[in-house]
Amino acid sequence: MSEAELKARAKAIGTEQKIGFVSPDVPLLSNLSVYDNISLVPRYLTSEKDESIRAEIEKLLALLKISDSINKKTFQLDTETLFKVQLLRALMLKDSVTVIDRPFVMLSTAADIKPIVKMLDTLELDGKKVIFFDFEWNKSKY
Repeated sequence: MSEAELKARAKAIGTEQKIGFVSPDVPLLSNLSVYDNISLVPRYLTSEKDESIRAEIEKLLALLKISDSINKKTFQLDTETLFKVQLLRALMLKDSVTVIDRPFVMLSTAADIKPIVKMLDTLELDGKKVIFFDFEWNKSKY
C-alpha cells in the first residue's frame, strides 16, 4: 500500500474516531464463550444493562445463523463462525468505524468479498462505516 493510500485511509478513519477492529492479529479470548467475547465491549465500556446486551447479541447471532454457538468456546468454532464472532465483537462498539484487516487471511476459503458484504448487509448496520484493509495482491478478490 502506498503512503498516499495509507494517509487517505487514516484521514477517512479520523484521529478521534473509535475503531472496532477485526483482525487475525486480534484473536478472540479462548477462555471465554462466544457470548462473553462479543459482550466484552458493551459490558465494560457502556452502562447498558446485561439483559439488553444479551438480547442484542442473541438477535445478531440469529441474523448470522450461529445462535447455537452462543455458549461455545473459540476452539469449538469453524473459521467462518470465528470471523462472524470477531465481526460482532467489533460492531458492538457504538459510534465507531469497523476496520476489517486482511479478511482473506481469516476467511481463506472466500472466493471474493461478496460473502462478507452479505454478512454486513444481513446485519443492517444503519449507516455504520466499515473499512477493509488488505494487501495489494488481493485486489482481484474485491
